[in-house]
Amino acid sequence: MPDKNLLTIKTVGVIVGLDLVGDALIKLPFLRALRAAWPEAHIHWITSKGPTAYNGPLREVTKHLIDFIHEQPAWLLKTEPRTPSPEPRFDLLIDTRNRWPEAIQARRNAPHGLFIAPAFRFLFSDRRPSLFQPRPPHLVDRLLQLVELAGGGRSMATGQLPVPEDMLARARQIMPEGPVYIGFAPGAGNMIKAWPRERFAALAAMQAAKNRVPVFLLGPQEQDWLEDLKAAVPTALFPLQAYEVWGDKAYSIEKTLAVGSRLNVAVVNDSGTSHMLAAVDCPLMSLFGPTSPAKLAPRVTHSFVVNAQDYGGNAMEAIPVAPVNLMINKVILLRKRG
Repeated sequence: MPDKNLLTIKTVGVIVGLDLVGDALIKLPFLRALRAAWPEAHIHWITSKGPTAYNGPLREVTKHLIDFIHEQPAWLLKTEPRTPSPEPRFDLLIDTRNRWPEAIQARRNAPHGLFIAPAFRFLFSDRRPSLFQPRPPHLVDRLLQLVELAGGGRSMATGQLPVPEDMLARARQIMPEGPVYIGFAPGAGNMIKAWPRERFAALAAMQAAKNRVPVFLLGPQEQDWLEDLKAAVPTALFPLQAYEVWGDKAYSIEKTLAVGSRLNVAVVNDSGTSHMLAAVDCPLMSLFGPTSPAKLAPRVTHSFVVNAQDYGGNAMEAIPVAPVNLMINKVILLRKRG
């Protein structure tokens, strides 16, 4: 068997469980770090509990990061021992699922050189962190730790996904060069994580008063808010509803990515939209209340967090408008775009 400390990594296998759009967006920094650590390797993405968004709505924009996709392959899920192979199929196999029976199954079924798995405090992993090293609180940091263990150091985890040029051209048509664009994403999958819509509107109006352009990103669930927000902030743009520019009324991740690439900063809840904007490294001001930013805040180069707990409560309503407005102004000033 080859010395695991001297392996040349040419093939990387990554095993995940559920991999819906939200899961896949959160894992993007991990995927970027893998590609940065082994730029010439063939990366195989392997699911055990269904399809992956990387083979669906995110396939086009992540094809430079993933070479092969295996959705619930029989060789991973079989229960009988595998026939021994003279050579490892994967030079590096990472099982992200954090369940020890699955780690044992993966280690047994998938031929490999180096095996990394966090399950049962890395008991089945060929490399593990120090016993006294605390577990990283953030989901992304836990994944990046696996890359660090395998490669011996941290790799780049931020960056921009490529956006189709036709989508970028349409976004530029809606949001041409010149103005400062401030994004507002008032929705959330669970509205307990959403700042009151009226405060988003008040904040947008304050920014409009500074001759900046408020840009609201409204998905299908927020479509009913459109007219009220237009009335509250007459100068605001609603690019995802610019159907005549896009040529259709369909909502797509690519449209949101294209719009996000035009924003100077965006104010977001803990939501799927926040992770879509993070995918193009849009500067984010994330509002958190009942959920933990230490665990869930999107990873971008310029990240700013506002906690409800800093204002005396856990509910999103505890966050006042004034300090968020002040922080936007500071961010724009620091980035020399205001």
